[in-house]
Amino acid sequence: MNKLFNIYKEWREATEELINEGNAGSVDCGEKTVREDFSNYAELEEEISFEKMLELEREYDKKY
Repeated sequence: MNKLFNIYKEWREATEELINEGNAGSVDCGEKTVREDFSNYAELEEEISFEKMLELEREYDKKY
């Protein structure tokens, strides 16, 4: 999961930067479009599950 977390961290920081610049977007893993976006960014074969992405989100929030 460490590699996936590192990808999540990169994605999250890039997405938050875009949002801060005034672009529409979200990092809320409860939104299907957010999971789709991250899955595409991470080049996953299947869309990440809500549960797995929630784990990544919680880990990120604890560390940062």
